[in-house]
Amino acid sequence: MKPLRTGVIGTGSIATGAHLPAIAKLGGLLELVAVADVRPEVAAAVGATYGVDSYSDYRLLLERDDIDLVDICTPEFLHAEQTISAAEAGKHVFCEKPMASSVAEADAMIAACAAAGVRLMIGHSRRFTPRYQAMRAAIDSGELGAIQFVRENERRPSAFPSAPPDPVSLWAPAEGSAKPWTKLAGFTHGAAMTNAVHEMDLMRWYAGSEPVAIYAESRITDPEGEVPDFLTCLVRFANGSTGGSEIVNRLPPDHPVYHMLEVIGDSGSAHAFDSEMSPLSVATAGRIEQAENWGSLLHVDSAYETELRGFAESILHATPVPMDAWEARQALAMSIASVLSSNEGRWVELTEVAPSSGGTQ
Repeated sequence: MKPLRTGVIGTGSIATGAHLPAIAKLGGLLELVAVADVRPEVAAAVGATYGVDSYSDYRLLLERDDIDLVDICTPEFLHAEQTISAAEAGKHVFCEKPMASSVAEADAMIAACAAAGVRLMIGHSRRFTPRYQAMRAAIDSGELGAIQFVRENERRPSAFPSAPPDPVSLWAPAEGSAKPWTKLAGFTHGAAMTNAVHEMDLMRWYAGSEPVAIYAESRITDPEGEVPDFLTCLVRFANGSTGGSEIVNRLPPDHPVYHMLEVIGDSGSAHAFDSEMSPLSVATAGRIEQAENWGSLLHVDSAYETELRGFAESILHATPVPMDAWEARQALAMSIASVLSSNEGRWVELTEVAPSSGGTQ
């Protein structure tokens, strides 16, 4: 069986640091054919690195008959437009999280792919991280009993630690601007989309129930930011369980990257967290440098490879996608509800932002 010929739209940090290396490792399933980015020089450099064609207009990539699948790695405000265009061009779509900027856009993406008869999957990589899959297996075994509480906290320093290099800077909407799109209110909701959509998905996945209502508080601590970089929230689920999450993206530079997850049932509990087992760390005002222990933290490269492998195999073997797009839609709805809650200081019913409460792709 021939590999699926693949085009990557958006060649920023998530593409160069995760998706493109994963595609390269999946040579029997995926074959990279072309890349596109609105920055011609970035697209050309990445294309040259992988020996493929490059475009500054993604629509030219979609016009190619030799592309079966597109991997969308652009900011969320572009996801609906690009997914719908890809579906109309007959391409299967793998799209980075968060699914879109609004629930209405997410629904339009699902509808467009269904109408075109192509597959759609959203890249919620944490579902494919080995330790979190092991957590799900513990829940499915029944040994924890009925789930009562799920919490995931995510804490990052303002100056990121030593980590795999990011070869491409974030896109900035204004030429020459030092502010990337991730800090601008006209392009994103901040932590609710950058981080919390992961937490929302995991809480819902582990609780095994649809969310009913969300309460959230957020803050902007970055003097250059226009969107919150801190968020804390509570979630009530239909089955009576509760979820909680805390996201902080600007801790002092001597604070390690840290994730923790706990799931508490009525007959047992499970915990997962990032270890601080680094033999040496040096913190300054600008950054923290630690011994290389990145592979033991949450963000392991295998998650991206696993999710892309599963998507490719679902196309080639006509089996269900590993994560239905509806589930990503629900995680997005929860994140949007947290934005509304933090803006208005009240509990927000999920039906206020996502009127339909059930369905699949």
